This record gives sequence, C-alpha cells and structure tokens, in this order.
Amino acid sequence: MSRLNDCLRQFFRSSAAEQSRCFERRRSSRCFSAPLKTFARLLLLAPIVLNGCASTAKTSLDDLQYVDGEKPIHYFKSSNTAIEHPLLDNQTAEAVQVTDAPRSLERRVDDTVREFSLEDAILTALSNNKVVESSALGGVGATRVLSAPDGISSVYDSAIQETGVLFGRRGLEAALSDFDTRWNTSMNWGRDTRTTHQLAPFAPSSETAAFRTGLDKALASGGSVGVFHTWDYLGNTFGSPLYNSSYSGSIGAQVRQPLLAGAGTEFTRVAGPVRPGFGAIAGVSQGVVIARINQDITLADFEIAVRNGMRDIETTYWDLYLAYRLYDTTVATHQSAFQTWREARTKVEVGTLKLADELQARDRFYETRSQLQLALNAVYNSEASLRRMIAMPMNDGTVLRPSTEPSKAELKPDWESCIADGLTKRVELRRQKWEIRSLQLQLDAARSLVRPQLDAVGSYAVNGFGDKLISENGSSGYGSMTGGDNLDSWTMGVEMSMPIGLRQSKSQARNYELQLSKANAILSAQERSIAHDIAISIQDVAAAWAAAESNYNRVQAAEKRVELLQAEREVGTTTLDLVLRAQASLAEAEAAYYRQVINYNKSIMSLNLATGNLLTANGVQLAEGAWETEAYGDARLRAKARTHGIDNPNISAEPKEFASRVNVGTVERRVPAGKNSIPAQPVPAPPGALQAPPAGQVDPALDKAPVDVVK
Repeated sequence: MSRLNDCLRQFFRSSAAEQSRCFERRRSSRCFSAPLKTFARLLLLAPIVLNGCASTAKTSLDDLQYVDGEKPIHYFKSSNTAIEHPLLDNQTAEAVQVTDAPRSLERRVDDTVREFSLEDAILTALSNNKVVESSALGGVGATRVLSAPDGISSVYDSAIQETGVLFGRRGLEAALSDFDTRWNTSMNWGRDTRTTHQLAPFAPSSETAAFRTGLDKALASGGSVGVFHTWDYLGNTFGSPLYNSSYSGSIGAQVRQPLLAGAGTEFTRVAGPVRPGFGAIAGVSQGVVIARINQDITLADFEIAVRNGMRDIETTYWDLYLAYRLYDTTVATHQSAFQTWREARTKVEVGTLKLADELQARDRFYETRSQLQLALNAVYNSEASLRRMIAMPMNDGTVLRPSTEPSKAELKPDWESCIADGLTKRVELRRQKWEIRSLQLQLDAARSLVRPQLDAVGSYAVNGFGDKLISENGSSGYGSMTGGDNLDSWTMGVEMSMPIGLRQSKSQARNYELQLSKANAILSAQERSIAHDIAISIQDVAAAWAAAESNYNRVQAAEKRVELLQAEREVGTTTLDLVLRAQASLAEAEAAYYRQVINYNKSIMSLNLATGNLLTANGVQLAEGAWETEAYGDARLRAKARTHGIDNPNISAEPKEFASRVNVGTVERRVPAGKNSIPAQPVPAPPGALQAPPAGQVDPALDKAPVDVVK
C-alpha cells in the first residue's frame, strides 16, 4: 500500500508524459486492483484533456480571423472596478467663489479692519448655515461635514422626518395616510367556446364580465368599514338557460371591529391599523402618536446640534480674541527686545559693554521675532476658523477683529439653581424622556396583542338580477335592486384567530419591557452626568477667576520689576541679563493673564451649556419658519370644516395628552445626612439664564478686579 501512495504522490507532482510512463510501469503491479486501475486511468486522462482544451483554446484564439479583417478592440475591460466620478454639474458655493487668497506670513495684505461682535458672529452663522458646522479638532479633513456627512444636522432634518414613509421613521403624513379611504375597482371580460356531444349548428359558448368596485377605510377604533358594488354578466348558449344573457350583482356595506387584540383607539394611535400582511415587521410603532414623538426627537437632536454649534462658535470667537491679545503682547515684547539690543550694540561699539551681553540681547531679539511670527500666524488661523464656522468667505478683503470684550465680573453660581436648571432644561433629558414615553406607549400596545384576535364582522347587501342592466320595464338588474322584491343578504358573526401559546406577542411585550428598563437607566445616568458636569463647571469658573486674579497680580509685579531693573541698568548697578529675564517674565505673565481671562469666559459658557441655558444666553430661539400662503389657506379650510362636524356623544374621540408646551416636572432635592441648610422640598426651575452680577459687585477680598488690565 505504501508503494501505491508513493506512486500516486509522484503521479500528481509529475508532468503528463511522466504520468503516462508511471502508469505503464505500474500497470501490471499487484498493488493495483481493478477499481484502482480504472481510477488511475481517469486520473491520467483528466490532465491530458484539460491541457488539450486549454492549449486548443489558446491556439484558436490566436488563429481567429474575421471576414471584415482586424479591428481595434473597443469592448474589452481589464478590470471590473475603478474610481469614477458622477455626472453632476453642481454650482460651487458662493463663499468659495468670491474668496481671495488667504493671508499668511508670505502674503501680508493691508485689508480693512472689520469690528465683529459675538452677536454678529452668531447671527451670521444662523443666517448663512443650512448645516451645523463643527470645529476641526483633528486637523485638515477632520470636520464632521467631511468625515461623516451623513450624520450632519441641518435645517432639513425636521422636514425629512415629517415626510418619512419607511417603517420605523414614518412621518405624521405617512401615519395619517393609513386612515385614508382606499378605492379598489376592476373590470374583466372573458369568453369560453367548446365542443360538446350534443348536435348543434354551432359550437356553444359563454361570455363573462365581472365588475368590482368599493371603498375601504380604516377606523381609529382599530376596525374598518367599506362599501362595495359588483356586477357579473353571463352570456350563455350551453343547455337551456332562462336568459341567454343575464346580469347579477349587489351593492352593500361591510364592517369589522376587533374586540380583543388590537382593539381601541389608544392601540391604533400608537401601533396604527393592524396589518395582517406585515405581521411582526410593522410592530407596534407605526401609529400617529409615535410619528409625532419621532418628530419631537428629531427636533431635540437638531437643538442639540445648534447648541453645540453655538458652543464651537463662541469658543472660536474667544480664541480669536486671545490670538489678538497674545499678538499685541508679543509685539510689545519684541519692540522692547529690539530697543534693548540696539542700546547694547551701541554700548559695545563705544566699549562700555561686553560683546557677550550684546549677543545675549541679539538672541532675545530673534526669539521674540519668532514668537511674533507665530502669533501673527495664529491670528490668521483663528480668523479663518471663525470664518468657516459662520460660513463666510476665506478672505473677502476685510479682517475680522473681535469687538466684544470678555466678562471680567466675578460670577458666583448657586448650586441649587444650577442643578434645577440642568435637570429641567437640558435637551438630552427631554430627548430621553421622549424615548421613554414612546416605549411606554408601545409597551401598552404590545400588551394588547397578548390576547386572541377576536373580531366582530357584519355585512349587508341588496342584490339584483335581470337580463339587462338597465331597462324601462323594470326587469333589469338595477330595477330589481330598487323594486320591492327584497333581494337582500346579510351576515353577522365573530372571527377568532390565535396562535397557541402567543409566543411572538409575549416576546414582543417582554422586549419592550427590557427596552423601557434600559431607557430609564439611561435617564438616571444622564441626570448623574449632568450633575457632575455642573459641578465641574462651577469649579472651573471659580478656578479660572482665581487664576486670572493671581496672574493680574503677577503682571503688576513683573511690570514693576522691569522698571526697577531698567533704572538700575542705566546707572550701572545691574546686568543686562537680569533685564532681559525680567522682560521675558513680563511677557509670559501678560500672556498667562489673557489666557486665564479667556478661560474664565469659556468656563462661564460651559456652565451655561451644562445648565441648559447656552442658547438663551446667546439670544437664540428655535421656531418653525413661515409656510407657503396656500398652506395656511388649506389649514384654515380644514379647521372650518371640522367646526361644522357633528359630535357623536357615544364615542370618546378625545385622546389622552402625551405632550406639553411647558416643563411639568420638578426637581426633588433631599437634605444630605447631617445637613439642615437645604430645604427638603421640590425646587422649581428658576426662570431665565445665569447672568453675571454687575461689575461693581466683586469680591472685596480681591486686591483689584482684572478689568483694568484688558484695554
């Protein structure tokens, strides 16, 4: 057997000729039985046939000749996938069309200075942007509009949700369309001719026609009602009919009303009309109420995006303000270093100063020059970032310079007011509460389906029959309907359907119970996170104010030190090295102070964001824009029609409220163990946003308010 394995292994590794010789050598060996010999012959023929086919195809391809001669090949592609571009002739954005080359260290242009306030920046952004821009934190190409355009919020999101038709993201119009009256109609003709055993001068035949029309409408109670009208025509030569041609039809109405599963207005408002054809695909989330809640969730997402956009705009604005301040400080430092170096060079020339001191002054001069160049480029970058955030051209011939001064009054936030604001005004909590309310309604609807499908059905119809459809003598189909022959029919009863065990409906209800539990847990986690955000923001406000005060005192000390050392150097009692170090320390102190002033304003902005007051503090309100004039006319016409409707006192058509224009919740605060300073009662949310106190109401313990440093 080992000899057979060696032969087969060598057989598969060798060429076709060697395989043939190997087979001839082993043909008479005892290790080959009859089946193995047959199998070996097949293995021998397989590569020969395959090789022969391949070589023949290659040869025939090379030898192909056409009657019309050789032509260039146009339809051969060497690859299946390639990068291509869409045939889209889009119009370039106007802000890109009118922009000029950017300013840089190599291209300094004396453009017109444009004083630009924070309110101007916010108004420009809201007026120009249709999508919410975000700051580029990761460098080139890191903005969300480039890296994740499908997730960008825009002014179209609400309308997109409103007009959605797919399951799970249906808008109000799509949900209301389930109750639109549906008209179904059909008309069919036919003829049947056949040979029979009877003797007849012609082959008997029959002609048929069928007409069906009807209106069906879903009801808010979960049932449906419909009217129908049918006619069947029969022209018959088979046998001996009463009429060679006859019309039979009916006109009537039918109704169906669920009694258990899927019954009631509350179920239909949440789940929509029952769709037997879709089953579990539609679920219990296709009703008008869920569509309305999805719309509110979309508005909350848009408000969050706008709020974050305002945060990025304000942050970028203060960064530009800081860049200007640092540039001014660097200019003053560079001028001082230049003056010191020029004086040192003069003294070296007259021999009153060592060359090493002059070189040290020259080193300081070029150091400040480098800092000045970087500070100027930082101004260019910050201005470009602000222009991108508010959708302005990169360069329109003007230079934006912030005119809004940062707040310099001390703010002492109240913890109770801040926590009450945060837990009642944060959009994330409102959005999550909408999710919870939606899941609660869907859970109630899912529990309704954990019951048998029991429907009450009924119908009534008036029938008609005649040899003509319409005639004057009353023997027609319509004549029999309107006559007194009582050709009517009716049905009444119940229909029940129930899967044994109700496994799917029970699983659906359990799934919504788990989703609701998760949503409540997320709400609790969000409240904890907001409380921590507010606490950290309050700490940052206090720390930024204290740091600004300390750096202000540092600036004053550094200024006095420079003045004193310069006076001593003029009389020759100190060295130039100490003066240069003092100048560098003054520059660092001024830069640190400006940074802390800006950090203080950013911390106030973060506190407003944490408490849900950022949009209010910036004077931004979200509201629906104006509709077309025709839309108001249609709405007024429908409202007038509803006022003339007749109320049915036997039907409760008023649904339960699930939304409110004002916040109806309160924030419960309990006294910590061992504390009696906080009243143990609900704290209502105070109106308005956090406002800084007047400039005069500062802490008297401070030496001096930092307001005097920023000119």
